[in-house]
Amino acid sequence: MRDAGQDKIVSNKRTPSLFRQIAVRLAIVTLIFALLDVGLVVFTYSRQPQSLAQELLSLEADKAASQTIGNNPGLEGPPGADRWFASYVDPTLSNPNGATTIHPSPNGGTMMDWTKREKLQNGFRISGLREVNVDGEQRWLYMQFEGSGLKSYVPVIANELIQHVALPLIPLSLMMLLFNIFAVRRVLDPLRKAEEEVDGLDPENMSVRINEPAAPREVTTLVRAVNRALERLDDAMTILRSFTANAAHELRTPLSIMQLSIDQLPKSEQREALLEDNRQMTRLVNQMLDLAQADAKAFETDAVVDLAKVGRQAVSQLAPKAFQAGRDLVFEDCGGAIINGHEEAIYRIYRNLIDNALAHASGNSPIEIAAGPGPRFHVRDHGPGVSEQDAANLFERFWRKDRSSGTGAGLGLGIVRKLAEAHGGTVSIENPQGGGVRFVVLFPKPNLH
Repeated sequence: MRDAGQDKIVSNKRTPSLFRQIAVRLAIVTLIFALLDVGLVVFTYSRQPQSLAQELLSLEADKAASQTIGNNPGLEGPPGADRWFASYVDPTLSNPNGATTIHPSPNGGTMMDWTKREKLQNGFRISGLREVNVDGEQRWLYMQFEGSGLKSYVPVIANELIQHVALPLIPLSLMMLLFNIFAVRRVLDPLRKAEEEVDGLDPENMSVRINEPAAPREVTTLVRAVNRALERLDDAMTILRSFTANAAHELRTPLSIMQLSIDQLPKSEQREALLEDNRQMTRLVNQMLDLAQADAKAFETDAVVDLAKVGRQAVSQLAPKAFQAGRDLVFEDCGGAIINGHEEAIYRIYRNLIDNALAHASGNSPIEIAAGPGPRFHVRDHGPGVSEQDAANLFERFWRKDRSSGTGAGLGLGIVRKLAEAHGGTVSIENPQGGGVRFVVLFPKPNLH
């Protein structure tokens, strides 16, 4: 059987968090924006061939500037070039290829960078001059190449994508991711706190409500809806407990009348069977009333109670029942058994534990009851004991190992645990040496001031 914590873990594994969903969507939006930016850059430069030519020559000049001084820059040229030429030049000398004289600029005049693009029958020709700084020396680099299509411009476009797409998007995406972490977690913090409060709700205390956060409005609305649902559930549980308590109280009278009527019958096996049935019905009704009062915590637990005194009272009142069953009740006062609690509720704990021992411990072995030392008492029988598997279910309401026996409704130990918890105490099961089972009820230290 899985508990709520296990269900929560499984649910968390299957359902992605809101933070993860936002992060994934942010990554998708960033990718789409990057693709659009890439397409825009490619489209823009494809419509501006002169700009592409200028950038291409500038890239080749940057490569030459990183090399050592020499008459030959050693450039391989852009990819896809049908013809490529590059050389350092002196404006007063002839072109290194001997074809023409290189002027400082296409139109003559002072020395300057220039780019010229010419259309050819099967493509284009790009010529240009760039000033480069090679090892601290200013040189002039003349370049010329012929090509076709956009293949030769791939380095230019790639450089533009790096400069104007990748470099801006990477820090921007990181900033958005950091903002996402900060903003989303801040927004979800009230929801996370509400989740912790919901997980911490005690089914036995339906009066607790979740604290409403000031913001955001969506979380506040959700918390208010959960509180309204808890209020309706509390009302329903109150009505149910009230009905159970009233029904059990009202059933006491007809059961008492029935008891008197059965007592007037002549002695017979049928009379004894009716008496036993009436006793079981009376016990069940009393247990239902005890359980309803325990659930509603309809008693104060601040009075000073002597566990030894209440134990003696329980033994005295249950002695005739034990004698009828051929059993002895042995009580021992170990001292110091003083607590803060409700005397009648403590008596019910004694009564249910002794009834349980009488019902499940066979033979004529005694039932041992001891109060103390300290704020505790125990009830031990010498029956068959309890297995670890059964011990985990003993305090569940209406649980019975053998449902065919027809004895009891499985409420007694549930009432014991409920009443002990109402006092801030615990109930544990021990298998002592010599057989049997010992139920130990431990209470907090009393406040006697």
